[in-house]
Amino acid sequence: MKLTRYFTLFIILVFVFSVGACSSKKTTKLAVSDNADQPREGRDRELFEDALKEMQKKRYEQGRLLINTMVTTYGDSPLLPMAKLTIADSYYREGGTPNLVQAEAEYRDWLQFFPNHELAPEVLIKTAEIHLRQVQTPDREQDHALKAEKILLETTRRFPQTKDNAKVKEYLDLVQEKLAAHDLGVARFYFERRDAWKATESRCADIVNKYPNYTDLDIALWYLGRSLEEQENTEDASKHFARIVREFPTSKYRDAAAEKLERFGKAVPDPNPDIQEKITERRSMMARVMENLFGPTVTVSKEGILLKEGDKIDQSTYDLISNASRSNGTSPDSQGSSIGNKPATNSSSEASTPTSDNNGDGNQPKIKEKKKNKKSKE
Repeated sequence: MKLTRYFTLFIILVFVFSVGACSSKKTTKLAVSDNADQPREGRDRELFEDALKEMQKKRYEQGRLLINTMVTTYGDSPLLPMAKLTIADSYYREGGTPNLVQAEAEYRDWLQFFPNHELAPEVLIKTAEIHLRQVQTPDREQDHALKAEKILLETTRRFPQTKDNAKVKEYLDLVQEKLAAHDLGVARFYFERRDAWKATESRCADIVNKYPNYTDLDIALWYLGRSLEEQENTEDASKHFARIVREFPTSKYRDAAAEKLERFGKAVPDPNPDIQEKITERRSMMARVMENLFGPTVTVSKEGILLKEGDKIDQSTYDLISNASRSNGTSPDSQGSSIGNKPATNSSSEASTPTSDNNGDGNQPKIKEKKKNKKSKE
C-alpha cells in the first residue's frame, strides 16, 4: 500500500513540474514576440525590405506574409502603394492559372485604392497581359482575348498620353487578329455547312467594321458579299466585291469578285496603289498554321511592374520607391535602409554619391550595406 502511494505521489509531482515548465516557456515566447512586433518608426521600411529579399529568393509566400504585416500595421506608410503592388507582382511572377487569377484580383484591388497613381496605366496593361498569356487558338473560345481587348481599350480611353501606347497598339493588334480569325471561322461554318446567310452576314460585318487591319479582311469581304448575294441583295454585295478588287488586287478572291461585278452590271474598279504595301505584309500560310498550333506569336512580358526578370530590383524600381519616400517624408530610423537609399557602389570614394548600376545587382537590398550606412553616420 505504501509503495502504491509513493508511486502515485511521484507521478503527480512529475505532472505538475512538466506543466509549469511548459507554461513558463510559452510565456517567455509570447513576451519576445510582442516586443518584436511592436510598431515603431522605420519598421514599415524594414518589413518591405525583408519581403523583397524573400521574393528575390522566390520565397513568395514568406514575402507576402511580411508585406501583409506591414500593410495591416502601418496603414499610412508612404510605401503602401509599392508594397501592395509587389504582392500582385509576386503572383504574376509565379505564373500558372490560379496565380494569374489572383494576380489580376490584386492588380484590380490596387487600382481601386490608387486610380490616379502614375503607375495606373502600367497596372492596367499588366492585367491585359494576364489574359494575353491565356489566349487560345482561333478555333477555341476567345474569352481571354475579349477581356484583354476590353482592358486595352479602357487604357487608351483613360490614359491616351501614356508612354506605353506602342505596347498597347501591339497588344490590340494581336487580340483583334485573334478575335477576327475566330469570327471568320464561325462565319465560314455558317455559310458552308448551314446555309445560314444572315448569320454569316452578321459575323463578317462585325469583322469588317471592328477589325479594319485584319490580315484576312479580303476573305471576310468575300463571304459578306456572298451572303448578301444569297439574300438577293446584289446592290450591297457589289460594294464588298468592288472593295476586294480595289484594295486586294493580289487576293485569290479578286478575279471571282470582278466576275460578280460584271454579272451584276457594275464597273470593275482599278486597284488602289496605296494598298500595295499593306498586301505585301500579309502573313504567310505557314505563319498562320504555326500560330493556330502554338498560339500568339507576340511575346508577352512575364516581368512584374516592380519585380523584374529574376525578381531583381532594378534602377527604375529603386526610383519609384525613392520618390514615394521623398514625397511623403522619411522617418529618421529608416535612413539607413537600402530600400529608400540607393546601395553604395564598390568604390569607397563613390559610396556617398548615388550612381546607377547597370548590371542590376547593386540595387538589391543588402543587410551589410545597411550596417555600413549606420556606421558612417555614427
